[in-house]
Amino acid sequence: MVNKQPVSVKEAVFSKEQILKAANYRERRDLLSVLLKDDQQYSLAEVDQTIEKFMKKRVK
Repeated sequence: MVNKQPVSVKEAVFSKEQILKAANYRERRDLLSVLLKDDQQYSLAEVDQTIEKFMKKRVK
């Protein structure tokens, strides 16, 4: 019998520069250039969550 271990698949991560060049974020480039940190890597899910969180904030 084969012992099946759960396989963890790591989500791809991208630099701020790579995300800003991505075609699917071209409409949000200005926003992301402010929200994302230069020295950090993000998954696409994290980028989407960051945009969503910002858009739901109340205007002061």
